[in-house]
Amino acid sequence: MSLVFLIVFTASLIISGDATAQVVPEVNPALAIDSVSDTIRIRNSMEGKIGNPKIDSPLYRIEIKDDRTYDNFFSRLFLFDSKNVKSELIGWNRFLPTPFDELYRGIIEKAFRFPVVFVFLALILALAGNVVLVIAVLFITNMTMNYRLRRTRFVRDHFEKTLTDLMLQVTDTKEAIGILSKSNLKKHYNLLIDVMMDFQKSFRGDSDRQITEIYQGLNLSKISYNKIYSMSFYEQVKGLRELTNMKHHQATEMIMDKLNDPINIVRTEAQISYPYANPDAPFEFLGFLEKPFSRWAQVNIFYLIKIHEMPVPSFDKWITSGNPNVVNFCILMINLFQQQENSQHIIHLLGAPNETTRNLAIFTCGNLHLFDSKDIMKSSFESETLGNRIEITKAFNILGNESDIPFIEKIIQGESIALRLEAIRTLNNLGDGGRARLSGLNQSMNFTLSPYISHIQDIRN
Repeated sequence: MSLVFLIVFTASLIISGDATAQVVPEVNPALAIDSVSDTIRIRNSMEGKIGNPKIDSPLYRIEIKDDRTYDNFFSRLFLFDSKNVKSELIGWNRFLPTPFDELYRGIIEKAFRFPVVFVFLALILALAGNVVLVIAVLFITNMTMNYRLRRTRFVRDHFEKTLTDLMLQVTDTKEAIGILSKSNLKKHYNLLIDVMMDFQKSFRGDSDRQITEIYQGLNLSKISYNKIYSMSFYEQVKGLRELTNMKHHQATEMIMDKLNDPINIVRTEAQISYPYANPDAPFEFLGFLEKPFSRWAQVNIFYLIKIHEMPVPSFDKWITSGNPNVVNFCILMINLFQQQENSQHIIHLLGAPNETTRNLAIFTCGNLHLFDSKDIMKSSFESETLGNRIEITKAFNILGNESDIPFIEKIIQGESIALRLEAIRTLNNLGDGGRARLSGLNQSMNFTLSPYISHIQDIRN
């Protein structure tokens, strides 16, 4: 209000200054009357000649003044019927205290003589109103958020206390369900599910079973089921995770529908959730995968196997899958769990069309000591990519013997520095015979291999 008052007061001073500038200096009344009489006489004589009716000069001048005040461009553009607007505005002086009555009337009178003032006042008031509106919105939003936060904390504390009493056997499952099923708490069931998920991470055994019973007793699975068919992929992931962790009978059905979902994050969550929901056959989903099988899902599934000590099947069942991601995962599992019985499948994959599959097969052949793969790797060496050539050279570090020295020497004589370095390391690790051949090869090549030999023999490398 102080800002508005200062603006109005400043505008009135400006208008008053403009009006004062138009005051005519004081003259002798007698001379003024003579001047007016002469002016009227000359004007009447001129109008008589033109043929216009004679009009009393003072009245004629007042009408011109009215036209200039109320019928100009700014009045028509901004004030429409300015006479009525002026009357209305002047009538508002009855709401003002007596000291401001005359000031207000003066401002209105002078403002209608200069209507452009209304434009500036309107802009000022609009800006002030905008600031007030923004402040009001921020204030209301802040109050609403604080209220919701306090309400959420209160309800969460209530849920945690109820579940804690259940875990400590202060209350039983039936009583806890009765407390949590009150009508005023139903709109907070999403928060209840989050609390139950947090509790489930911290408890095992009978406590885990009690949380599952409350989840089923309150029919919270309906909420999770609806999330899976939500438009938001974030809600879909939450729904899958809730049904999986609560071991609901519908979890497997929902997961199967999402294994090949076009949204990557939903598909990944379904792939990770399947072993949790089906501990007896955790890898059966591999036979249904048509979409990519992400590395993140593969790492999580391996972690699940190690932590929960799940039974590991033979992965030769899915190694012939048409999905290259599934094939690569099976190679990794065969390597990690040392499934020697699947060695022939690995050797067969040395000729796979996918470069990554061949790379993993070469690596696995070395780790599983599959000596039957040496001839295949030698014959395909020249046609392989640089990365796979390096992997073959590393494999011969494990599989190689003195009969492979000519093959390794040929690699050393090549132009690739990375291949030469790995081949020198391999030859150096083939015992005294390999080191002797390496020394002789270095001499025959004018000691160009000396930096490489020094590098691999350095214990820091």
